[in-house]
Amino acid sequence: MSILLPRLGHFGDITQLAILPYVLAALMAVVIAVDWMFSRRRPSLSSRRNIPQSLSVNCEHTVKIEITNNDRLAFHFDVEEHFPEDWSLHTELHELEIQPDESLQLEYKVTPRKRGLARLSFTEFCVTSSLGYWQFSWLYENDSDIKVYPNFLAIQNMAGLNGSINLTQAGLKKFNLRGSGMDFRQLREYREGESLKQIDWRATSRFNKLISKEFQEEKNQHVMIMLDAGQRMRVHDDDMTYFDHALNSLILLSHSALKNGDSLSLQSFGSETRWLGQMKGVQSVSKILHHFYDLYPQKIASDYVKAAQDLLLKQPKRALILLVSCLRDEDFSDLLAAVKILQKKHLVAVISISEPIYETILNDPVDNFEQSLMYSSAQMLNQSIERNFKRLKKQGVICVHAPATQLTSNVINTYLSVKKAGLL
Repeated sequence: MSILLPRLGHFGDITQLAILPYVLAALMAVVIAVDWMFSRRRPSLSSRRNIPQSLSVNCEHTVKIEITNNDRLAFHFDVEEHFPEDWSLHTELHELEIQPDESLQLEYKVTPRKRGLARLSFTEFCVTSSLGYWQFSWLYENDSDIKVYPNFLAIQNMAGLNGSINLTQAGLKKFNLRGSGMDFRQLREYREGESLKQIDWRATSRFNKLISKEFQEEKNQHVMIMLDAGQRMRVHDDDMTYFDHALNSLILLSHSALKNGDSLSLQSFGSETRWLGQMKGVQSVSKILHHFYDLYPQKIASDYVKAAQDLLLKQPKRALILLVSCLRDEDFSDLLAAVKILQKKHLVAVISISEPIYETILNDPVDNFEQSLMYSSAQMLNQSIERNFKRLKKQGVICVHAPATQLTSNVINTYLSVKKAGLL
């Protein structure tokens, strides 16, 4: 019996050691449960977002957010803003700490990728529990309705519209002033190198020194833009559709025309007809932005003839009409009929966005029969488009065929060349 007792005592020690992990696990479970119970209530946090009500598409913008802790406890948390899926977030907000009655000023950067009305809905806080075992996500309503406009920031960067840009670098041409077809501005002293045609001989004899006439560009002319919003303009060039490229370019053209003292009208056609007429003054650019910022091209074939007939009713006075589209071979028969209607009273310019796929095919090496067929088809389509543009030019139409990336300079140069030539 005495021999067995030490052995039994040994087995008792082993039993106690085996139970110990279970006891520790139970204690840990109790701690985790208590941490969950005391941390599961909604924290008294508030957020206030500061974001401009008008943003420019594909441009980076700063959003500021103020977070206030109205609770008696400090919190460790991550914060996430619920913004549209087509926005890009450039700055993450995470691993923050806030004390009772403290306010944090944070900011992050976003880039909206789509025009139109957008909504930022919730601010989400992922709060770590007091002992760090749990994380609880809480949504706080923080609605912001934002209008995302075409790239109006480009107007600020296009300082060349007031003469201070590198014209060659921007793709714009410098046009020399003409002696005729210009409005008289004032008399001034003759400057060396000026044409003798500018000298006012009567004023010269009166003041006994050479006096020149100074002219300015004709004002109060009318420019009309017809913007295709049909299926042709749905084609993507990188992150932007042809329609977005066209809209951005026409906004810059509008700024230039309105700044030159001309009046402006715009009409979309295709998926939806929107009309904005008889605008004057640079401040009217904001009307254009607001009127077309949420317009998108749809899978609808554009009716050029109907659009021309509608426009002729709205604008009987002679104007420069810029019809902007992406023309393919099958479009020219309808386009020719529309141009004939418009030419009864107006000067017409057709601006067509060229599709780079044809150039890519023509520049790629031809190594097999399939590639040769593609090359032949692209060559035939290119030649057909060129023949149709020659037909338009013979009819007295100003024609521009340019890639989407070069649209702005071509559109503005077309307008300026018409002005300088006194064609209106």
